[in-house]
Amino acid sequence: MWCFTPPSRFTEALLVKRLEELATTDGLTGCLNKRTFLEKLDEKLRSAQRFHKPLSLIVTDIDHFKSVNDTYGHATGDVVIRELGQILMRVKRETDLVARFGGEEFCVLCEETDTEGAILLAERVREELGATVFQTENGKLQVRASLGVATFPIHAKTPEGLFDVTDKALYAAKHGGRNMVVAA
Repeated sequence: MWCFTPPSRFTEALLVKRLEELATTDGLTGCLNKRTFLEKLDEKLRSAQRFHKPLSLIVTDIDHFKSVNDTYGHATGDVVIRELGQILMRVKRETDLVARFGGEEFCVLCEETDTEGAILLAERVREELGATVFQTENGKLQVRASLGVATFPIHAKTPEGLFDVTDKALYAAKHGGRNMVVAA
């Protein structure tokens, strides 16, 4: 006869924690996923508004990423994306939030950070990624990134507005020559 033994409270807690992790993080990078990031952006912006504090957003995108996948393969592309996520997690402050927003695009939300502080962080990310050398079957690979920066309440008053103006700054960096940081 088969008998079911219910899981212990400890096992249940571990399962709940793991399910929450799967629901909120990107499987490739371990960073927050887009849905969770958008929820946090809304929450953090309301808090910044309530306490009259700046909130900066950085959006980063790997330059010419399609050619990385086309030349080196998607497995190498995944390694590059994973490394950018690790760089972002390593250089951020404890209170900053990092998310993979989609493809090779990442976001960093910086509480109580003005535009100048966010630019400094974005430059560190850009420099560290640029100094990273990936060993591939086809030889060494280095990639660069473009980053956009904007700050609440200076550049936008809503979560959607803040993301939109930061995204426009990112595309200004792309159109301005790539491998640079542009603030709104």
